Amino acid sequence: MPDSLSNITSNTQNLPASAPQIDWYFILTLLGIMLLTGLIGGYANFLNSPKEERSLMRSLMMGIVATIAIPLFLKVVDSNILNQTQTDVMNYFVYAGCCVLAAFYSAKFLEGLSSRIIQNLQEKVDRTSEAVQETATKVEENAAKLDETSEKTDMIIDTQIPDTVIPDDVPELAPEELRSRSLLDKDIPVATRSVEEKMEAAFGKNKLQTLESLSKATGMGTEAVKIMLLGLEQAGKIKKVDHRGKEVYFMQR
Repeated sequence: MPDSLSNITSNTQNLPASAPQIDWYFILTLLGIMLLTGLIGGYANFLNSPKEERSLMRSLMMGIVATIAIPLFLKVVDSNILNQTQTDVMNYFVYAGCCVLAAFYSAKFLEGLSSRIIQNLQEKVDRTSEAVQETATKVEENAAKLDETSEKTDMIIDTQIPDTVIPDDVPELAPEELRSRSLLDKDIPVATRSVEEKMEAAFGKNKLQTLESLSKATGMGTEAVKIMLLGLEQAGKIKKVDHRGKEVYFMQR
């Protein structure tokens, strides 16, 4: 039995803290102050109005509405008087005085409060618009810098690619002659080795080569060079990439 009681006690201690409870006494006190001061300030406004413009019901309702808007007014002006009333009773009288004044000048008070709120909202909208505009400007600047970098990169690559001029008197070899033997065989004929040396020399001059430039450098037809490049690419000696829709080769070291 003692064990079960201790378990219940420990489980009760481990329960999460409950949500903060609403202080209804404090809320009802503020509502009572607002209602009473609204009636007093509204009646004072009725007595202070010209006789031809007096309306008791209008003055009382405007006074109550003005006192109900006091918490919003205190929030706008960043006042902590509501939080301080629980620790200092004198703040209740300060709060009541604010409510009486608001009820007495109910029309002017509500008009000024609404103008202040609209002004604050407009300032927030303006700050948000400025932040969005600054972000858009930065995005445009970054995009422009990216375009400049891309153009510079393309210019550097273009300078490394030689002009593709195909001579008219270059003899083309039959593709069957190259397919009948392995380009990767160690016992490559001397003539084929000289072609590879020419190709390596071409890559030594310019890191990037096109099919036409390699055909010009080796003195072979484009079909024969393409077959030879295919074998070298499978062997991992060269690699083919695309640049502006054009096939470019470079030798892997």
